[in-house]
Parts: sequence; structure tokens; C-alpha cells
Amino acid sequence: MKVWLLQIGETLPLNRQTRFLRTAFLAEQLAGRGHTVTWWASAFDHFLKQWVCRADQDFALRPNLTIKALKGTGYKKNLSLSRILDHRLIARKFRHLAPRQAKPDLIVASYPSYDLAYEAVRYANRHHIPIFVDIRDQWPDFFLHHVPGAVRGLAKLCLSYEFFLARQTMAQADGLLSMMESLLAWGLTYAGRDRTGKDQVFYLGYHRPPPSASLSSRMAELLPRLQGKFVVTFVGTFSDYHNPQILVECAERLAHTDIVFVLAGDGPHAPAIKQRAASCPHVLLPGWLNAGEIAALLEHSHVGVCPTTMDLDFFPNKAFAYFSAGMPVISAFQGDLKQLLTQHHLGFYYPPNQVEALSRLLLRLFEDRHLYGQIQQKVAALYPTMFDAEAIYADYSNHLERFVETAA
Repeated sequence: MKVWLLQIGETLPLNRQTRFLRTAFLAEQLAGRGHTVTWWASAFDHFLKQWVCRADQDFALRPNLTIKALKGTGYKKNLSLSRILDHRLIARKFRHLAPRQAKPDLIVASYPSYDLAYEAVRYANRHHIPIFVDIRDQWPDFFLHHVPGAVRGLAKLCLSYEFFLARQTMAQADGLLSMMESLLAWGLTYAGRDRTGKDQVFYLGYHRPPPSASLSSRMAELLPRLQGKFVVTFVGTFSDYHNPQILVECAERLAHTDIVFVLAGDGPHAPAIKQRAASCPHVLLPGWLNAGEIAALLEHSHVGVCPTTMDLDFFPNKAFAYFSAGMPVISAFQGDLKQLLTQHHLGFYYPPNQVEALSRLLLRLFEDRHLYGQIQQKVAALYPTMFDAEAIYADYSNHLERFVETAA
């Protein structure tokens, strides 16, 4: 069958060093089954804030897998008017270009962007094409978190069109999918209906890359500094929600131990973190790592941390990367991740911004190697069935195929 995937926030897998995310995994799985896959994407890299190409361009990754990169305006900040304009322009381009293509048998539209997902639902319904909406985040509710409570009602009024798009997108989709239960429930609330068999949760997952034959110069410099140390790792963007500065504070408190903290990534808070970490030799900042470098780092790490500065219900990609290396995870997120950590004893939860609580948990794992080993074994046992991308996206693809077969 012909499948369209719509996702404009992921880094495009144009080379082997790109770390695969949700749409890339799904595209590879579907294409590997012989389906013809077209991924409608953005010409702007959301993470690196740079252009992949300077005009609309198609990239043929294999004979039956093509990326159609659409050029928007680009943007410097995630929370900005320029980002909204960028997404709206890409949605408008899709609206004009989609009718000129051969009709697909199925569409999976990521949400956000709600603009693009809305246009996809309109197109699908007009041409009687089955469509699933894959919910990644609570837009436009997300914007209200950044508005003082006193003016939140006014802000919601100003965003009334965005809320309209959300309701219409969820209500008109044939099925809703998500990476965690709470997001699926949120989408069903907007859709105004109960859950059916079409609505499913598929975790983000992670795929262990094959070991590299040689280390990059950056990793060849970093890894010797980890020898004989208990390594606490953060991998990701240094953003408002995922700010890893709390780990620098933990490092200051635990400077008397053999615990080393590796904060791999970049982002808006990087300058402040670098400044504070300059006087803390137990904090290492290797910068943004590619997939192979992340794999090498995780092989030498002992604990993975998922910090957040707010009470958020989220299941970040980094948790699956940590699980892939058999590591205990310590997280400040609510929802599915907190439930998994506590129910299956895969690590610990700590309240956001609580430096003392996080420091205490890290010290406990450092000192109690028996407890550490028990958690390691549980992570390793659950990873193949619950967190491995190969298994997750096989199930995801089976779900899509069954639906199209029954709808035919």
C-alpha cells in the first residue's frame, strides 16, 4: 500500500549517524515490508535550528521511501510566533501539493503540528482515505503553561482558532495513536468520544546502533576520563523543560565521591550550564552527539537521568536510550514513565527541582551495588518486549495494516 507520514519536527535520517526517532522508525518498518512510503517533512531542522535544504526538495532514501521536505520560514525559538508561521506555511504548501500526488491508501499525521495534521485530516476525509493522528504533545494547551494564570483565559481566547484545529483534527481522524496513555486520553477528550480498538499507545522506543569500529576524536578524548568512575548521564536538549542544570548542582554536592556527570547536548541553557560547570571537574560537557557517539557514551554509563523543571506528564526519548543500555533511570516526569519506574522497579522518581532528593538517589545507587544490579537485571529483561524499537514499530505497523485491510 501507499502510506503518507506527516512529521516536521524530527531530524531527517539522511545519513547513518542520524539518531532515528518515531517517524523514521515507522517509515523504515513500513518500507521494509514493501509498502511505498512518503514522509512529508520540513526543510528546517527543529533541533539544530538550521536548514536541511533551502527550497522544497525530495530525498529518495530507498526506492520505496521518499522524504518530501517543504520549506517554511524557519525559527530561532521553539516558543515563538515565527515557529507558528513556519508551521502554517508548511501546512498551506501541503494543502496545495497533496492533490497533485497519487492518492495514498493510508495517512499517519503527527500532532503537532496541528496545522499540518488538520490539513491532512481534511484531505483524507475529502478523498475517503483512512487517517490516524499520532499525538506527541498537548498543543495548543502547551502554550497556556507559559502564560500567567491571571491572563490565561484571555490567552485561550486568542488561541481559539488553534483550539478549533485541535478539536476538528481529533474528531475527524479515524483513529488516535500516541506514545503514552495520558496523551491518548487527552486526544480522545478533544475528539469527544470513548476509546475504541483503533486507538492505541505505542511507546517511542529505541534501537541499539551496532558498535562502531572506531571512536570519534571527541569520544576518544571523553571515554578515558570515565574509567573507574560511576557515570551519571544526561542526553538531550538543554531546554526550559529538560534543563539539566540540576545535575551540576548534584555534582557539587557529591564532589567527594567517584561519581562523574556527563551532560551531552546543547540548547538555550548551555551557556549558563557551562559557566557553572567550569568550577566543577566532575561535570563533563561533550556537546551534541550523533547516534554512534551516544551509543559509545551509554556503554560507559551507569545511570540515566530525565530531569524536568515542571510537573509534566511526559515520556522522553532519552529514557528509552538509557533502557537500551540496561541502565536504571531516575526521572522527574509524571505519567507512564513514573508508573513504569515504580511498578517494574526500573529506577526512581524524584520531584522536579529537588536537588537533595536527586542527589540522595544517585548516592544510593552508587553505594548499594546489589540494588543497582537488581535494577539492571529488570531493565535488561523488559527492554526487548517493551522498549525495543524493532518490536514496537512492528506492532505499530501491524495495527495500521489490519485497519486498512478491514476498511477495504
